[in-house]
Amino acid sequence: MAFYLCPNSDVCAIADSTNVHKHNVSIGVSLGTNGLGLELAKTSPYKKIFWRVGTTYLQYHRLFDVNLNTKSKINIESDLKFNQIFLATQFYPFNKVTFHLIGGISYLYNFNVSAFVDTNTGISFEGVEVNAEDFGEISVKVDWNKFVPFVGFGFGRVIPKRRLSFNGEIGCYYMGSPKIISEYFGILDTTNADELIPIIERNIKDYSYLPFINFKVRYSI
Repeated sequence: MAFYLCPNSDVCAIADSTNVHKHNVSIGVSLGTNGLGLELAKTSPYKKIFWRVGTTYLQYHRLFDVNLNTKSKINIESDLKFNQIFLATQFYPFNKVTFHLIGGISYLYNFNVSAFVDTNTGISFEGVEVNAEDFGEISVKVDWNKFVPFVGFGFGRVIPKRRLSFNGEIGCYYMGSPKIISEYFGILDTTNADELIPIIERNIKDYSYLPFINFKVRYSI
């Protein structure tokens, strides 16, 4: 039967070889607590280990008002940015299961958690009277390390057997101890705010871990 379908075995061998394509590279897009992401994955010389390089982008900015009463309003401008470039390794410990372990390091080239506070109305609240000029401005920023390691686990193939695969991953970054950077003038000039910052940093030093969860779609090339 095979002879009649393909009488020339050499031609069949060439045709079969052109139909077989072993994928060893994939591109992927992600969405999760890290924001939007784009990455490239590649096989390694070891069949259970894969390499990934990519970037994610997350930015959140909000301006909202705190109304103390009908005459007093405080303006708070908050800003969150989590933009990174990462390098990771995925290890598949089981042959027939897509469960995998993840380890890597990220460079946070634009990471910012900050708030800016001022008032246009001044404060008149429970016997406290402060006009807008005397209140001044307060700027607070919380900073962590630029290079941060991360670990996690996930499900799904990093190199799809066919063209598409769907992945999910859960993990955690180690950010280091947070540092508080503050700038202000006005009402805080008459307080001991500078002396309180080291105390606050000691109290929040254990807030060094940032969990993440991401969902991904991969396409093999």
